Amino acid sequence: MCGPWAPRALSAVPESPAFGPVAIATFCLLVLTACGGAETAAVRGNGQPEGTAAKPDANQAVVPAGVSYADIRGVIKAIDDRRGRPVLLNFWATWCVPCLHEMPDLAKLAREFGDGRADFVGVSLDAWVDGDGSETEQKVRDALKEAGVGYTNLIYRGDQDPLVEEFEMSGAIPYTILYDPDGHPMQVWEGQVEIEALRKALDDLC
Repeated sequence: MCGPWAPRALSAVPESPAFGPVAIATFCLLVLTACGGAETAAVRGNGQPEGTAAKPDANQAVVPAGVSYADIRGVIKAIDDRRGRPVLLNFWATWCVPCLHEMPDLAKLAREFGDGRADFVGVSLDAWVDGDGSETEQKVRDALKEAGVGYTNLIYRGDQDPLVEEFEMSGAIPYTILYDPDGHPMQVWEGQVEIEALRKALDDLC
């Protein structure tokens, strides 16, 4: 897992989605210390830590992921707009090694359920460290392309507190929530998702 990133302390930066130099340094020290080699996951639900990530299927064409900036309302709307089918919401960042490690598996699973049975949405937290400019967006797009991700991704632009409170985040990523077709959270993974457990959970909801 990457983190903890001490959301309460960092969110004290007044009236700005971007951190000041001291907050950024503190944030980076925390996440980079944890990000380098952590491969285990604290899981709520039936999942277990993921092992080796799979590469994207080279024989299957992948449509590039749609990427856009969104505040807390945009993230919530992305879930609400997909009512009627299960939704997987995955919080990640390009500087989080476990996040990048699990993305090819998530991309492959999204293609398996890409017949309308389930939807996947990614939420990048890169803007908290790198700002919300074009360079951040390109970094996110490059990471998604490398992993073979074709599902919608949002780059969160806003303060930490609303996101942490809305999604009951613990302060570590990757952080993944599985919603049922009515929009109720059914399972939460802190750390890498165990893909077979996720596949079964999706099958049970479809």
